[in-house]
Parts: sequence; structure tokens; C-alpha cells
Amino acid sequence: MQEKDKPLLEKVKNTLQCGAVYVQKERRLNHCQCYRYTVNSHRDILEIVIPFFNQYPLQSVSKKRSFTFFYKIAHLVESGSHLQKSGILKIRALKSQMNQRTTGLA
Repeated sequence: MQEKDKPLLEKVKNTLQCGAVYVQKERRLNHCQCYRYTVNSHRDILEIVIPFFNQYPLQSVSKKRSFTFFYKIAHLVESGSHLQKSGILKIRALKSQMNQRTTGLA
């Protein structure tokens, strides 16, 4: 998000009580620096982030769809699947389906 939206990311961080807000320095042409929110702790993802979005579902069809894939990936990692090549391939396949815009009318 842009600098003017940083307070929104801070609000998310404070609401979930985990994660960090940081500046992503951008060097590509036609891109500006932006702020990001990230949660790196797998435990926080499983115990805070996922339960939050299960209780308060995302409203956007595309974001809801991406969350479903995120949920599946988190549980694959929890089960140790990421330690095997077949698990990595499965995670990559799920990740490739995330953050895609839906087409057509809602």
C-alpha cells in the first residue's frame, strides 16, 4: 500500500497483535515504494490469522478464493509436506492459483 495507507496496515497489525509493517523498496521503473504487512511466524498464521479470517470472512470473491488456497498451504506446511519434493510441488500449484482476479460479473 502507499504511504498514505500505512495507518491502515498498522491497524491490521494492532488488531491481530502479530506481524510487522515494512517498506518494500522498489527499483523497477513505473513502480513506487510501498508498505507491506507480513506475518512470518507459522504459529501466528495458524493460531491468529487463519482463525480471524474464518470468523470474519473476506468479502471479495477473489480474496476469499486466495484465502482458501492460503489455508491449504498453511496446513500442508504444518503437516511437514513442505519437506518433500511432492509437497513443494503441491504448494507451488496451490500458490499459482492465488491472487488471480476473477472475471465476469459478480
